[in-house]
Amino acid sequence: MASRVGRHTLPQRRALLELVRGSCENRPGTYRMLAEAGRVLYVGKSRALRTRLLSYFRAKGRRNKSAKILRHTFTIEWQYAPNEFGALLDELRLIKQHRPHFNSAMVSDEWPRAYVALTAGSVPGLRVVRRTDDARASDLWGPFRRVSHLSDAVHALAEIAAVRDCTLEESNGANAARPLWFADAAPPRGPRRLRTPGCLRAEIGSCPGPCIGTGNAAQYTHSVKLVRDFLNARTNEPLLRARERMRIASEALEFERAAVWRDRAELLEWLWLRVTRFHASMDRLSFVYRTGDSSENGRAYIIRRGTVRAELPLPSTAEQETALQAMSQRIFHEADPRGGDVPMHDLDEFYLVASWFRRRPDELLRTSQPTVAP
Repeated sequence: MASRVGRHTLPQRRALLELVRGSCENRPGTYRMLAEAGRVLYVGKSRALRTRLLSYFRAKGRRNKSAKILRHTFTIEWQYAPNEFGALLDELRLIKQHRPHFNSAMVSDEWPRAYVALTAGSVPGLRVVRRTDDARASDLWGPFRRVSHLSDAVHALAEIAAVRDCTLEESNGANAARPLWFADAAPPRGPRRLRTPGCLRAEIGSCPGPCIGTGNAAQYTHSVKLVRDFLNARTNEPLLRARERMRIASEALEFERAAVWRDRAELLEWLWLRVTRFHASMDRLSFVYRTGDSSENGRAYIIRRGTVRAELPLPSTAEQETALQAMSQRIFHEADPRGGDVPMHDLDEFYLVASWFRRRPDELLRTSQPTVAP
């Protein structure tokens, strides 16, 4: 159970005010509001830090967000950034690092969202999750708005690709109640459960049944690759399979079955349209973004598929420009060492970058497309 956050006294509040007045400059940057024990309560950013922090001391009312945060703050720390874009990146990374209470408690999404996830392990499963930091996810796609529609689409994808979407987690320990394994692989140690009650998909053949020790490991690996390729917009084979089964059922005058496959095909088409749009957006966000000038606040950000892969001072000499071009060549044209289009922990950064250029289209004039290495 979380401990209750204490409140500072009036002299402490005055000391905080004097600290900001006497030390903080009106420059871009991030700030952290800390509790008495040093725990980070809130992370924020501003292009004018001093003005933003002083606004906390003018906030009034028990329901006011800034006033509520300040009532529990014993220390304020801040760090400057070269520009507003850099402050946004720093804020996102600090929130991910510290997971402050007030950043989580006061988030109010304009619309519900969810993500498609593949779990880790030798028997990955499909999931619909609500957060990018979900502990079960090893690969992540999204976010998607129509959460209930997404759940139906993911279930249709799991059925057509023969990949499990149950909530069982892989476990090889002796205390595992339902270990997962295939008939052609060595079963896990410990007690086995030879049947899983209520596993309808294993009964009807739309899942190989690792929960009951059946199926083929290599074939399942191929099925997981098909799901991953579909979600990465590399193949629409699951959609084509659903349409083909609808056609076969219709020609056999099995109209109820044809209607079932029609509905599943529509769900997969909805999902396919959104993942292709997502990856097209990523492809457009690969460039070098130069902001500021050649003085202290100038920066060059190398952005590949919507995530910042490197940050350098803005070149002021021919040698520095050559070094920037060489690094850009490596990042843009060599294989991604992380093996994926956008690592799941960078999804939030992708949306931050996309939102930045969507709201500030003039900033695209400061970008240059990667050039092909000679």
